[in-house]
Amino acid sequence: MRKLVALNCGHGTMTNGKWDSGCTYGNFTEAGMMLPITESAVRYLRGSGVKVQTDAFTGNNRNMVADVCLANRTGADIYVSIHCDYEKAPSGTIPLYVSGQGKKLAAKMNKYVRKYTGIKTRGLCKRNDLYELNATGGVACIFECGSIKYDLKKFKNDYDNFGKGIARGICSYL
Repeated sequence: MRKLVALNCGHGTMTNGKWDSGCTYGNFTEAGMMLPITESAVRYLRGSGVKVQTDAFTGNNRNMVADVCLANRTGADIYVSIHCDYEKAPSGTIPLYVSGQGKKLAAKMNKYVRKYTGIKTRGLCKRNDLYELNATGGVACIFECGSIKYDLKKFKNDYDNFGKGIARGICSYL
């Protein structure tokens, strides 16, 4: 049986239809910086034969409620949302999870993102208060790629390796 991965770029369209850029730093937005990373991860996953549903190539135009509903309706085995942390956050990844399987998925992605980008990590973080982790039927992870301020240069210059690491981690988990 072929696995289905729901892989979405964080923020974008809100439930009221307005744009949500996520955190910002100068002229840079979370949604804008994470979109190339998400697109890269999707390309690597699809190139590896993984079936992926995403809003990355339609301008990040679904809100998180719609993303979660679609993932649940289609029976996605894995749900991943790609984010970065706000400007006062220190450098480094911090994947968020709620379940034991989510922790395993987060650890795999973190391992490979670090391998391909050289970024440090702030560890894995269990969170019980986030909609995307709690409402998703599949194994879920919110992958915080780093700080929008302190890791900005890496996001801009190494987005393809972030995507490659995320995809490799997902494939390793599968």
